[in-house]
Amino acid sequence: MKKQLILLAFTLTLSCTADNVTPTAQVIDNFDPSQATLLKQGTLIGIGHTVSGQVGIYDNHGTKVILLDPYSSQSGPDLKVYLSKDMNASDYIKCGKLKSTMGKQSYIIPGTPDISQYNFVHIWCEQFTVVFGRAEVH
Repeated sequence: MKKQLILLAFTLTLSCTADNVTPTAQVIDNFDPSQATLLKQGTLIGIGHTVSGQVGIYDNHGTKVILLDPYSSQSGPDLKVYLSKDMNASDYIKCGKLKSTMGKQSYIIPGTPDISQYNFVHIWCEQFTVVFGRAEVH
């Protein structure tokens, strides 16, 4: 048992290096939602982790953008922003690495998806396959 605990602690130490832990410093984000059309919005809730904030999905002259503003969460390794069709993210689009654990931040949605079919935004720990937070958007 003691060897298993030591192995677990060692594994967690290696997996949470400075290279893959989400930064905590606020980022400067120049996306201006007043210059875009709001398509959907929702409120982020934590799923087993501390996550809160507002989510908006915008059309910015043909480019679709997810805006987290305000946003706050605990840090974690390998956190990503996903857009999905269902709560379990079985059909999703990866929109990028979470830029910070706080503050306004925007993510361009790649491709040309039919946004009407995507109803969830997730904060997802890709390394450990764990959802940190989720917002239903409509």
